[in-house]
Amino acid sequence: MAKKNQPANDRLDAFLVEEYEVQGEKRSNWSKIGAAWPHQDGKGYRLVLNAVPVNGVVVLRLPEPKED
Repeated sequence: MAKKNQPANDRLDAFLVEEYEVQGEKRSNWSKIGAAWPHQDGKGYRLVLNAVPVNGVVVLRLPEPKED
């Protein structure tokens, strides 16, 4: 359960998003590189990365349930 001023989600997954083009069609490659957890006071996040991107964009998303 979320504490006062803390977001309800327990974590956000961090992805490196690299955009590229194939035969004129724009595509993107998403690689999971870490996760972020909310601070107890709800005023920020702790970001833990397994890789440090040198290009591209880092996107934080709510985790999606795994399919069987």
